[in-house]
Amino acid sequence: MLRVYRFGKTKFGRYIYDFGDDTTLHGLRYILKPNSHFAETLLWLIMVLLSLSGAISLILNSWNRYNANPTVISLEKDYRDWKITFPAATACFLQRLNETAAVELIYDKWGIDENSTEFKEYSLFLNTVANLTYDNLKDFQQFIGNNDLKKMTGDEILEIVKKVTTDMVYRASLYDRKHKDIKFHETLTEMGICYTFAGVVPNYITLKKDPVTTNLNLPYCNYLNSLCYARIEDLPTPVKYYIHSPNEIPDSSHKYFVVYVNMEKDTGFRFQETVASPELRNLDIRQRNCRFVDEPLQGDKIYSYNLCIMRCRKRLAISFCKCLPLFYTKEDGVEICGVTGLTCLSKYRDNIQQLIDRNGKKVECPCLYQCESIVYYLDKDTERTWTYPVPKNIRFRWSIERYSKTRFRRDIIFGVEDLLVSLGGIATFFLGCSVISFVELVYYFSLRLFWYVMSLKKI
Repeated sequence: MLRVYRFGKTKFGRYIYDFGDDTTLHGLRYILKPNSHFAETLLWLIMVLLSLSGAISLILNSWNRYNANPTVISLEKDYRDWKITFPAATACFLQRLNETAAVELIYDKWGIDENSTEFKEYSLFLNTVANLTYDNLKDFQQFIGNNDLKKMTGDEILEIVKKVTTDMVYRASLYDRKHKDIKFHETLTEMGICYTFAGVVPNYITLKKDPVTTNLNLPYCNYLNSLCYARIEDLPTPVKYYIHSPNEIPDSSHKYFVVYVNMEKDTGFRFQETVASPELRNLDIRQRNCRFVDEPLQGDKIYSYNLCIMRCRKRLAISFCKCLPLFYTKEDGVEICGVTGLTCLSKYRDNIQQLIDRNGKKVECPCLYQCESIVYYLDKDTERTWTYPVPKNIRFRWSIERYSKTRFRRDIIFGVEDLLVSLGGIATFFLGCSVISFVELVYYFSLRLFWYVMSLKKI
């Protein structure tokens, strides 16, 4: 029989034929078979190429699924065993200025007493900086004509705020006495300087040099515990308060509740919880499309979605006016805004809040939701008021009275093991090979080829 050597009778050709005889990759041996008919070789070449194309297509699909959508959200119903983190509360005074401290500061700093005609302007200035938020930035335009106020730096304004802000005085009671050490801690929010009770994330954003950054004694609630509440009373001034997850901070879009003098507000909440399996941490952040609270962005110490949004607004404020309002945490190389800077920010207030640049385009803010979260929904909202001769008091209470019997769970549905099984099945189905076949391929064209060439040199 006539033998046809398609690679010639060279030593390299014989090496290729030997590989074709030994390989376990289906179809290759028939393509490399030296005495086969051209039509037979062409047929096998087409079949192998089609099989290889199909395998590559499905392998890419599996790889894309592993990278883009390897998780699933399922529903759990074993509610009797769940421990629910008690919601945190952030309280913001409706009137933050301590008038007594303001009178003393105006006299000590500018030598102006209450009887002076200039006193009203300086008092208004202190009230404006003490209650600084995005909503009152435009009020600083009226102080541009006062040289004493216009030349004040952001650091000087910050020191003034610390001196004239009303102190957080209160009395707290919880459903369990073992949590009596939980206190309000100063928090920087876009609603100004506020105070957070039973929170974790808010403790990291404060004006204090030594913030309380841990709170290991957070209260928990259980389905079997019918009493799960906290009450705050004896507050110095009316407040608005926000109820939120301890691992989150409120923003200006959150619903809030207002409590005035001689009023008690009672708010009850239901919740929807999302938990995550421990294995979820093995995935890349881009794969699971969420972050854990202990996976902060660069420069931060903790992560939350709203904190990330605040970070984007902060960057935008810097790009507009080269400074930051004092209710954002300081950054190296960036000044706190003085009166001139705050007046500049007032022109771009809507842009900053809506994250829109100078050209009217939406600013990209790649913030991911937290992998584990609790969302609270208002279930009850009642209030009581008193009249004289009842002593003046300001109280509010929040509680969990209705427990959800379902919760969401983030889990891996297509992990590394599933990817390997999928790739192996595809390769076996289309190419009839295994891991050993690919090891064999590498071996033949690396180590074995090297020694084959070395043996030829000795001849």
